[in-house]
Amino acid sequence: MNTHFMINLNTMRVHDKFQDYRFPVPQEIVSVLGELREYVRGIIRSRWEAKEARNREAARRLEKEREERRDRVQAFYRCLVEKGLIDEDDVSHLPSDSLHCPVCSEKQTSCNICKVISCSNSNCEVSSAIPILQCSNHHNTKFCTSCLEHPGSLPHLGKCPTCARWFCSTELQWCIGRPVSNDGTGPSPPNIDLTRLHSARPLSCRSIACMNNSRENGKSGRRCCNTRCWSRMGTTTCPDCTTQDSFACPCGQYWTCGGCESQASSASEILTCPGCHRRFCLPCSYIGACQLCDNVEPCRDCIKNGKSVEVEHTVFECEGCRGLLCETCADIDEKSCCRCDQSICKLCAHEGDDSDYLDVVCDECRASIDREFEYGLW
Repeated sequence: MNTHFMINLNTMRVHDKFQDYRFPVPQEIVSVLGELREYVRGIIRSRWEAKEARNREAARRLEKEREERRDRVQAFYRCLVEKGLIDEDDVSHLPSDSLHCPVCSEKQTSCNICKVISCSNSNCEVSSAIPILQCSNHHNTKFCTSCLEHPGSLPHLGKCPTCARWFCSTELQWCIGRPVSNDGTGPSPPNIDLTRLHSARPLSCRSIACMNNSRENGKSGRRCCNTRCWSRMGTTTCPDCTTQDSFACPCGQYWTCGGCESQASSASEILTCPGCHRRFCLPCSYIGACQLCDNVEPCRDCIKNGKSVEVEHTVFECEGCRGLLCETCADIDEKSCCRCDQSICKLCAHEGDDSDYLDVVCDECRASIDREFEYGLW
């Protein structure tokens, strides 16, 4: 669709684009077009004023940043003078907003938090005098030693003891140090007011080479399986924080550091073989315990070797619920589902104490009966 008429609100003339002819606007619409002209001018004026305000604010912020930058550079020069790296007479000849080191001319670097300036050249003596630590994987993550600590959590960065490179705290394996001022139980953050065996310590970065080296040297950390262990707020427990009471189940799936729980507190999660008296974790496949009377059967090694014990307990696994019961509690010769004839135990049997179930019924058949009741098939 082509435009036929175009009105110039500034000159109040109409342009007939088909005939290429211009003429004054009709008198009867002059007042309406005048109001339209003022409305459009108001919109344009407000947009221009808003843009000018944004430009002024941007200029103000830029000048403020430049002023802050000049102040930081001057503080940087004063620090170098105090450390004897440059002469005080040279400061007046140095640019106040320089981006380069006055000693080696390399680019400056700064802390992400306090903005203190140093040299980016690791071989420059300025970088040693004012250390700025940088993550090896994230080059824009930089902190001075004063800002390295992170209240309420791990430090911002940590140094891998194997490759000597710095990484973000989430990229390292840590031990926050076993508390020695209390009973050693209960999770606690790294900054809590406790006397610890050591401060937060990085054990290894996530590289396979460093983790293998740490493991071979016996310096790697382990994850304590106790949910109330103090190390739960860190990541692992280092060898120095592991006590002689540490426990490792033969299955290899359960380990506790020993510094977070006593024999009494862990008794409910540990099974002791009545034959060899070795300890096992509760879900361990090497041993079983009755879920009703808590009697523990001999471990698999004792059974295999035919080792006799004072009271021998044999534990069976229920075909229905997969629960473990001793022979006395299982009573499997007398208990079977009245519908499917599957052997069931006292854990999953539903007997005639419920009016809807007059006989012993397993869980699967009970669910089937409930569905039949629901759909009116009974």
